[in-house]
Amino acid sequence: MTAPRAVREAGRAAVEIFGDNLLCSFVGGSYARGSNKQTSDVDLFVVTARSDHDRERLLAERLRDIHLAAGLYFDHCGEILTLDTLTTLLAFTEHCVAAVPAVQRSACYLADCPLSVFRKGDVVFKFLGDPKTAVHDPVGLLPALEARAAAYFSAWPMPRVQECKGRLRLPPGSPQQRLADLWQSRGATEAWTDTPVGIGLERWFGIELPARSEALHQTGSATSPALGGADCPLPVVATLAAQCLAFLHTEPEGHR
Repeated sequence: MTAPRAVREAGRAAVEIFGDNLLCSFVGGSYARGSNKQTSDVDLFVVTARSDHDRERLLAERLRDIHLAAGLYFDHCGEILTLDTLTTLLAFTEHCVAAVPAVQRSACYLADCPLSVFRKGDVVFKFLGDPKTAVHDPVGLLPALEARAAAYFSAWPMPRVQECKGRLRLPPGSPQQRLADLWQSRGATEAWTDTPVGIGLERWFGIELPARSEALHQTGSATSPALGGADCPLPVVATLAAQCLAFLHTEPEGHR
């Protein structure tokens, strides 16, 4: 299978698997920008009306098979969000950068703290603002989302690559470190989709985000990242851990 065919097959898979539940799908990333390399992965973006983890898992497995057949690198199945989760995530991302501008220059994808969630939202905004191919938009959802992304980057210009990416470390023994270890252990098993790989995202970035957003606004603004980027820039107050704002996640084990 060629890479261009893999792009077409990925878009077709979303339509076939989700049917009437599919509100919008497209392929973004390097293939849409025309900057793909020989083994670039296919970045699929899917918005559904309601959560359906069985079909989300089926799409993730199909995408992995497509990548393997095309000889492409695969470690992530793109982004599959319900419209409610997408709306909540975008609102949190907007509120987070307004409350703590220092997050613009920091990067953490290690767990589910607000800095990690912010970076997930930033990635989603980039998907929405960037070129697209294999577009399926039967209800006309994309124009409003693209306009929201354009407004976001106009207000908060972001570098595509964060200068501190890879430098942050989770506190040893913290709930967030245990959660990250749990996700990593699942990655090589049949439970690999029971992690934030792009499906079931309402479990990770859903109902708690409004409460977290409110907590950020109560802390006061932080405008500069920590020296060297090894520490989290989020303010430290009574309910905020030094590197993980994990006050709503005291028990990370099990399915979520």
